[in-house]
Amino acid sequence: MNDASFAADFPEGASLRKLRPRLIERLQQAGIDEAAVEADILLAWLLDCSQSQLALAADRKMDALVRCRFLTALARRLRREPLAYILGEWEFWSLPFFVTKAVLIPRPETELLVEQALNFASLSSHSPLRILDLGTGSGILAVVLAKELPAAKLIAVDRSPAALAIARRNVRRHGVADRISLVGSDWLKAFRAAALFDLAVANPPYVVGRDLATLSPEVRDFEPRQALDGGERGLDDIIKLCHHLPAVLAPGALLLLEIGWDQGEEVRRLFSVNPDYVQVEILSDLAGLPRVLRCLRK
Repeated sequence: MNDASFAADFPEGASLRKLRPRLIERLQQAGIDEAAVEADILLAWLLDCSQSQLALAADRKMDALVRCRFLTALARRLRREPLAYILGEWEFWSLPFFVTKAVLIPRPETELLVEQALNFASLSSHSPLRILDLGTGSGILAVVLAKELPAAKLIAVDRSPAALAIARRNVRRHGVADRISLVGSDWLKAFRAAALFDLAVANPPYVVGRDLATLSPEVRDFEPRQALDGGERGLDDIIKLCHHLPAVLAPGALLLLEIGWDQGEEVRRLFSVNPDYVQVEILSDLAGLPRVLRCLRK
């Protein structure tokens, strides 16, 4: 498909009613799942309206400026760049977060970490609760926990300056900058050994290195490799955290760690043989897949 034929399918002055079926068809031809859903998200973004308002805008004409933005965005998506990066933001826990190629795109399964953290906080006698977010990326976990737990104090860590810059934007966007400290560190290297935290959450890289090539183009070609590649068995960073986290967790502190769907038993054994942890268990997500390690610091 050359640029001329591509643009000809979406002429200036065309109505949304005519554009939408063509857009869905193009997305389907590119092998994109849920093409109709993505079409509506993209059109709502272009028209600066909610998806529920699209039906009322069915006869709205596409002017030259909107058409230019539309063609640019669609060309990027057909190259399989994730829609989240094109829009510049994505939703998590019903909140909008800035995202760029410097950070992973928020995923629904990560909400299990939030649910478990809030359950623990509701039963905790610690005040303020001291929370550590390791590998914060865009800052979604730290921000959500700060908003849900107004008395909590949080430290969010990432080794990527570019990721921390996005996290800082999200922290400010949601008005929790006074309770979240952002730290540049390769995991725990910036911390002294002390009982600093009552709760730790982490979403480390856990994809087996050789499997990266088999991932979807959206993930393989666009999301940050250092946030995905877990080494030969996908466990390199999980093993590091297992060994080093006890040094900064208070007795009885909760650790929540997102893992790969096929790593449950191996991760459970890894933490179970470490005498610093008790009540080690693996929790499944809504799809029934092992997703989160949950354990307590002894």
